[in-house]
Amino acid sequence: MEFLKSTTAKEARQIIQAFPLNLKTETIRIDVAQGRVLAEALIAADTIPPFSRSLVDGYAVKAKDVQGAKETSPAFLNLKGEIRIGEEALITISAGDCAYVSTGSMVPQGSDAVVMQEQTRRVPDAVEITKTVFQGENICYAGEDIQKGTTVLQKGKRITPLDAGVFAALGVTSIPVFIKPKIALISSGDEIVSIDETPSTGKVHDINRYTVSALVQEGGAQVTFLGLARDSISDITEKLLLAQDYDMILISGGSSKGERDFITASIEKLGGEIIFHGINIKPGKPTIFGKLCGKPIFGLPGHPSSCAMVTVCFVLLLVRSLQGDTEYEEKTAEGVLTANVPSSYGIEEYPRVTLKKTGEGYRVTPVFSKSALISSLVRADGYIMVPEGTEGLEKGETVEVHFFA
Repeated sequence: MEFLKSTTAKEARQIIQAFPLNLKTETIRIDVAQGRVLAEALIAADTIPPFSRSLVDGYAVKAKDVQGAKETSPAFLNLKGEIRIGEEALITISAGDCAYVSTGSMVPQGSDAVVMQEQTRRVPDAVEITKTVFQGENICYAGEDIQKGTTVLQKGKRITPLDAGVFAALGVTSIPVFIKPKIALISSGDEIVSIDETPSTGKVHDINRYTVSALVQEGGAQVTFLGLARDSISDITEKLLLAQDYDMILISGGSSKGERDFITASIEKLGGEIIFHGINIKPGKPTIFGKLCGKPIFGLPGHPSSCAMVTVCFVLLLVRSLQGDTEYEEKTAEGVLTANVPSSYGIEEYPRVTLKKTGEGYRVTPVFSKSALISSLVRADGYIMVPEGTEGLEKGETVEVHFFA
């Protein structure tokens, strides 16, 4: 099998993100919505708060009545009563009046500020105000938080624990979300054995099954392992047939150029399409991307670290798209390189790095190792991207670090 013409990393990302998807939705309760993606924008059906309320324990006043008030020259106001939390404010504040309110109490009509209790003194039938307050001070006005009819959360937003409070405030009990994509995962290779077996000479444990599965599940999808395929068209084809009803198919191993690699042949035998075979990146050049039964399929490199890096840099793009996630923000940090990073011109490279915070900012140190070594990922905090149009990066350059998690 000869490589198709390798595509650039930029082109590969554009092709992957342009893949036509058929997203499905379901309605779930807000108490199990964390991590899911909103399928519709949340429009406020109510005003929050629904009434103006006090932010402190104290006295509701007219601000103009207490201008210039201080310890040595307090303002004296007539106490008209108390408004408790959860009660309707039936008191009206006129000039020279005040009413006691608690934090969260409804503010009475006519008042436009609240003086903190610590800045007052009670006297029979009156209150001494010992501090000036200004109009609006210590009051949260009706609708100041959320206005009825406004968009509170956008479609495509991944739900966080704090979003639950917004749903509750609006009385929303259930929300529409995109269904979690179901991903089929297959390992391939005559040299691969299960991790509960002791490898004989020439054999290795199936690492990719676990790293890819963990990365994809962390990305919000459900993963089903369909088994280990041996290096034959018949065996790979059999496993691919089991994956027809999944939203995406991932198969690791057997994507490199060579007569013993059968993934592309198996995809084509089943009527699938190879969209590209090979990306100008390191590690991960032999990556396959195609279509099978209308679903996206990736052929991932067999080397564990290459497989993991392709999953992080390319597969997760589509995992997020399959969830309708349009607001994803990658975690990154800028730092200064502590060593030169050589690179091959014409290839986008992803050197692994460690990050150390100092008084002057982050210091970024390359983890130099062969691309096949899985331990380099464990020792690294993330990776940097060396553009294909350069021959490397120099010590002292400022770089952007992409975190693994």
